[in-house]
Amino acid sequence: MLKNPNLKLIIAVISIAFFWGTTFLGIRIGVETIPPILVTGLRNILAGSILLGFLLISRKFEWMTWPRLRRNLIISFMMIVLANGLTTYAEVYISSGLASLISTLSPLCVLLLNLAFGHEKLSWKIILGVFLGICGMYLIYQNNIADLFNPEYRLGIMAILFAVLMWASGTIFTKKSAMQPGNMFMNLCVQMLFAGVFMLLLQLVIQPDIHSESWSLRSILAVIYLAIFGSLVGYVAYTYALSKLPSTKVSIITYINVVVALSLGWLILDEKLSVKIIMAAVLIIGGVVIANLRKRMPVAIPTQPPLPPIIE
Repeated sequence: MLKNPNLKLIIAVISIAFFWGTTFLGIRIGVETIPPILVTGLRNILAGSILLGFLLISRKFEWMTWPRLRRNLIISFMMIVLANGLTTYAEVYISSGLASLISTLSPLCVLLLNLAFGHEKLSWKIILGVFLGICGMYLIYQNNIADLFNPEYRLGIMAILFAVLMWASGTIFTKKSAMQPGNMFMNLCVQMLFAGVFMLLLQLVIQPDIHSESWSLRSILAVIYLAIFGSLVGYVAYTYALSKLPSTKVSIITYINVVVALSLGWLILDEKLSVKIIMAAVLIIGGVVIANLRKRMPVAIPTQPPLPPIIE
């Protein structure tokens, strides 16, 4: 295990930026032949089971108190069942590119919610970072914004918008709960298993007949990829980053997801990569860097520790 906290944070940020950039494509492939509720349920059952096996083998499994279990169930319902589930459902009706575009509203929702609750102070760096990110999004998708008004996509758009709101709310709640004691992997294991079982039961209620023979190998592999890199690697990295950085700054990192998605489209699907898209990528990355700039704190001079109190 890595012991350098700065190195772990860097790896977590890179994982969020890259692997979550690939999940929109993975979801789109998964829902080609597998119902969206099952895609969400199966990926979380698989990811949670892997985490549970790790906890048992490493002897880090621990029983939870009811307050801690309740916090994890709330986080799971907001961020996995609602946010992730509705995003998966939305991609049945809208493209992965449009889904990733609307998902970039998440940092704005986090910022506005944090400002409303007094958790964050407005600064020019945050404003400029968000603004540059939005400009980058506009350059990338200016030819596709008209799709937002297409009646065929309205159901998907409503789902993804509510998913963004739930993700932003869950991000703030997770940040508040990140200071609570306990093994982070145990928390995530409970969240994933609860969401996976909940979605499987929901699928059985809505449509009891599951025709798995119609699932394509392509969709099955996409679900496995989403479980390992979307849920395990990405979600673990996101939770860890939230424990070290303000939620607004962590959410702004997700702007890079769209750049990753476009780059993969160019490399794998032979999609065009224009000068406009390159300019957009520069704006997005620049916005992320600016929003995460910190003032250099003065080095504290160590002082003699106080004497322990006298116990009478």
